[in-house]
Amino acid sequence: MRDEDPVHEDPKIGGWIVTRYEDVVAVLDDKRFSAERLPLTDEGYGSARAMREALSSQLLFLDPPDHTRLRKLFAKAFTPRRLDTFKPQIEALTHELLSSCMGRATDFIHEFAVPLPVTVIALVLGVPTDDRLKLRGWSAAFGSLISGRPIRGSEVAQALGGIAEFEDYFARLIQVRRAAPEDDLLSDLIAAEEAGDRLSEQELIANLILLLAAGHGTTTHFLGNGLLALSREPALWQAMVADPALVPAVVSELLRFDTPVQVTGRKAIQHVELAGRRIAEGARVRVVLGSANRDERHFANPDSLDIHREGTRTLSFGQGIHTCLGAVLARVEAQIAFNALVTRFPNLKVGSDLAERTSSVTFRGLQRLPVSLQ
Repeated sequence: MRDEDPVHEDPKIGGWIVTRYEDVVAVLDDKRFSAERLPLTDEGYGSARAMREALSSQLLFLDPPDHTRLRKLFAKAFTPRRLDTFKPQIEALTHELLSSCMGRATDFIHEFAVPLPVTVIALVLGVPTDDRLKLRGWSAAFGSLISGRPIRGSEVAQALGGIAEFEDYFARLIQVRRAAPEDDLLSDLIAAEEAGDRLSEQELIANLILLLAAGHGTTTHFLGNGLLALSREPALWQAMVADPALVPAVVSELLRFDTPVQVTGRKAIQHVELAGRRIAEGARVRVVLGSANRDERHFANPDSLDIHREGTRTLSFGQGIHTCLGAVLARVEAQIAFNALVTRFPNLKVGSDLAERTSSVTFRGLQRLPVSLQ
C-alpha cells in the first residue's frame, strides 16, 4: 500500500487508510483532521450511549481547547523529574517479579509483562495495592472497545459493566483523596481542580480510566514484542549482555520495529487534499503508525533491527499534540526491564515458536510468550 496506494479509500471500513510516514505525520499535525471521533455508535448497542459519553471526555478523543486544558493538567504528573521519584520502586518490582519466575518455565506475558505495567501505572496514579488486580479486568474490557476489531453485543455489555465499575471505583477513591491527599497523581489532579483549573469530576474519572487502561496495556505489548524480537537476534542480545548501556538505544529501535499501537484515527472536519486524493468532510481516516515506522522512504532497511539509527523520529507514541502522555514512563519501564533481563539472565531462553498474538487491529502484542529464566 505504501508503494501503490498510500492514501487508500476503503469502502469496507467507510473511510481512508494512510500508510506512508510523511502522510501520517501530515494527518496528525493538521487541525482539519479532528480527534473527536468515537469507536462506537449507538446503533445496535442500545446502552452504548453511556459509554460514548464517558469516552468523549478522554484526551484521546478531544481537540483544543478542551484537549489543551486537560493535557496541561495531566502532563504535570508525567514529567521526567516527577517520574524519577518512582524509579526505585519500579526497579524493585521488576526484580521481585523476575525472581518469582526463576528456575522454571513461565509465561513472560502473564507473569511479568502484565503485572509490571499495571502495578506501575496504579502506583503513579495512587491506586491502593490491594485494588490493582481487580483493575486489570476492567482495563481489558475498556481495551476491547478501541481494539479496532468487530466486537459482539456481549462484549459491549461486558465493557459497559467494566466502565461503570471503573467509574464507581474512582469516584469513591476521589472522595478518599479529597479528605486525605497523598503523594500521587490523583491527589495532584484534585488539587489542580480545586485551584480553579476547571477539571470536572467527570473529566477526571474519564481520563483516569484512560491512563490506567492505556497506560499499562500498551507497555505490556511493548515488553512482549521487544523480547520476542530480541530472541531472534542473538548477536544483539549478547551485545546487550556485554554492555547494558546499549539498552536505551535498543528500546528506541524496538519501539519502531514492532509498534504496540499500530493504528489511530481522525475525522476530516472539512475537505482535505492529501497526496493527490480528496478526502471529504466527515470522512474517517486511519493512520497506520506501524507502517509509517517501516516506511523505506524514511528508514534504511526498515525490516531490520538497527540500534545505530539516527535522524527520523519514530511515530510509536504518535505525533503532535496527541503524542502519548505516558511515553516517558513506558521508556523508563522498558529500560529497567530489559536491563534487568540481560544483567540477571544472559542465557534466557524464549519459546518464540510458541508465541501467540493478541486479536486486535489497533494493538499489536502477545497473549503468550514462554520463557525460561536461567
